[in-house]
Amino acid sequence: MHAQMLFSASRTRFIASIARFQNIGKRSMSVRPLKYEHLTNTPGESSPQKPAPQPPRKKVTIASLHALRQERTPITVLTAYDYPTARAASTHGIDITLVGDSLAQVCLGYSSTTSLTLDEMLHHCRAVARGTSAPLLVADMPFGSFYAGKEDTVRAAVRMLQEGNVEAVKLEGGSEIAGRVQALTSIGIPVMAHVGLLPQRHTALSGYRVQGRTAQSGRSILHSALALEEAGAFSIVLEAIPSSLAAYITSRLKVPTIGIGAGPGCSGQVLVWDDVMGTWAGHKAKFVRRFGDVKSEVERGVKAYASAVRNGSFPQHEKEGYGMDDGEIEKLLEMEGDREWTWSPPKLMSN
Repeated sequence: MHAQMLFSASRTRFIASIARFQNIGKRSMSVRPLKYEHLTNTPGESSPQKPAPQPPRKKVTIASLHALRQERTPITVLTAYDYPTARAASTHGIDITLVGDSLAQVCLGYSSTTSLTLDEMLHHCRAVARGTSAPLLVADMPFGSFYAGKEDTVRAAVRMLQEGNVEAVKLEGGSEIAGRVQALTSIGIPVMAHVGLLPQRHTALSGYRVQGRTAQSGRSILHSALALEEAGAFSIVLEAIPSSLAAYITSRLKVPTIGIGAGPGCSGQVLVWDDVMGTWAGHKAKFVRRFGDVKSEVERGVKAYASAVRNGSFPQHEKEGYGMDDGEIEKLLEMEGDREWTWSPPKLMSN
């Protein structure tokens, strides 16, 4: 009986404390807005207004890309390789996010894109997909994944859609791959084609050289683009070809063209993330324009962090550490039988 009475009394005190906590919360909610208004509203000043939330972007589709082409509104394409870069592209107006096989060089340190495997590409596709909402998500089919035949091409593309969660695939090649493109588009797998300079074939091309500078080679690129359009490609990338040739090909096609080093006459433009942000320390192509200087900021941040750790200014005990009651640390030392250990936070070292 005595135990029951103690339990009942404890329960009553607990409920009362909860009620007091709830009442405090209610009073805070009712009073704080009034205090805030009183402190911020002065004669002649209007109440501070929160910025209106931006409406969510509409999902970019193949149909909306064709509409942009018809309206002559340039299409924006940017590569992304992980969740943060995908989020940035999705948030700030990019129409197509491309998981480019350029990640072989800029992310994985390979000397060329030909070293990238399908499994490596799938890993990055999944990360980018998690950060992509509005843009159409396209990924490069890696070197060798569509060369053996139509069945292997379909099998690899299906993996990219199912496991990589992308919405379309991009294939490098001319009219010789039109049959494989048609094999994909006929079963509902959207394909972006890629003609002109083909980085996956850079060895056969004797390097990264401008293509289509003669009438014959330019005509070959044109006819490849027409064949790929006929095979069902919804868009075609034109890389490193003369501006006039790119503009003419664009005028002959009924699908959007995306230029990279192909001048302003295309339906849209694509660049590599690291070229845009200035983080790539390798060769800078003529057609690249750097829109940011992230490399310098990264270097500054890393150097500042290393310096702060070494000179003892990071972390600061009060601002960047957690406290423990003196009594508790003393109890711990007593439990351990340690009567000698002492510690006091280091003083901030002057620069």
